[in-house]
Amino acid sequence: MSKNEISKSKQKRLDIENARKEQQRKKTLANLIAILIPVTIILVICLVYFMYQSRQLNYGKYLTEEGLISDVDPADYILFDYKNLSYNRAELLPDDATIDAEIASTCESLAELSDDADLVTASENKISLSYTSSIGGVSYNAATQTDYTIGSGMVSDLFDETLIGHNPGDNYQTEITYPADYPDTDFAGVTFTYDITIHGIYVTPEFTDELVAVNFSSIATTAEGYREYLIQQYFNKNLRTAITDSLTNDNTVLKYPADYLENVEKIYLSQNTQQYNQTNQMFYEILGYNAYNSVYEMFGYATEAEYLASVNSMASSDVAYYLAVMTVFENEGMTNTREEVMNYYSEQGHDTASFQALETQYHFNYLAQMALADKVTNYLMETVTIID
Repeated sequence: MSKNEISKSKQKRLDIENARKEQQRKKTLANLIAILIPVTIILVICLVYFMYQSRQLNYGKYLTEEGLISDVDPADYILFDYKNLSYNRAELLPDDATIDAEIASTCESLAELSDDADLVTASENKISLSYTSSIGGVSYNAATQTDYTIGSGMVSDLFDETLIGHNPGDNYQTEITYPADYPDTDFAGVTFTYDITIHGIYVTPEFTDELVAVNFSSIATTAEGYREYLIQQYFNKNLRTAITDSLTNDNTVLKYPADYLENVEKIYLSQNTQQYNQTNQMFYEILGYNAYNSVYEMFGYATEAEYLASVNSMASSDVAYYLAVMTVFENEGMTNTREEVMNYYSEQGHDTASFQALETQYHFNYLAQMALADKVTNYLMETVTIID
């Protein structure tokens, strides 16, 4: 065997050995990948789950099923003299202008369209009309019957002026040349020809005993009775607000339950961030740019530190409020069972499906806290002193 043949034979053996090693390396690598892939997937899943969980808001955290702050005796945290709360009746009653405006709004909501030809359009009338417009004989818009309030400027202020002094059934044509400096550039310097038809005028009924009896018999049967009903509704609303303010502010907080306070802050921060992201997304989709550079900027703060201090202040007020609520609840021996909570939300108009949706989003304990707070407020509305 020649030297050259020996070299070829040796090279062949080397090639075989190298091929064997390469095959073994690939096999080992394949086995390693087979092990690493599921491990990596598990690690990624765990990481994503951890991040997801950390971002989720647990509204019911540190609350009991009754809606109380867990492991907290309110007597150790707050001083609240709810038995001596008093309010002046005069300060809770609405003024005549408020009630008059409410009644006027109610009557306007009952207005009916009339085609009585003796009626005459005036400023602020709500009417039914249709119109076409053209520029130099070229159609600008087609006729569509619609409700229109004279003076709203929905078409233009000059257009509104042409609507005054007409009767239902009138059809007329008018030209309007808009000034060159007219604010709406689509109209500026252009002459429009309008063909207008007045179909009717909405007539607002008078506030009478008959109107109340026909439309609000479950509330009152006379105009004066309905007015008294409104006054009582405003009084109750104002009293509820006053009691809520007292629960929040007319107390002395000795200390805050740290974990619960931190969770309330976390909820505020998360909700604000969500609002920030949604606002920027909306602006970007419509205008192509973000509205704000930071959450604190959106809420009107110059620095993040100021923003965080504000969030802490709001969260602290919330915690003070619920500590005061707990004081009344426990001192008065109230209950807030699961059945009572379910009944409360049923009375608010929630069926089983909508309540389950709320529970999924907010957690039952948090919903119980809302029901508990309302129960305490209702109790105080019946027991506080009203000074005449």
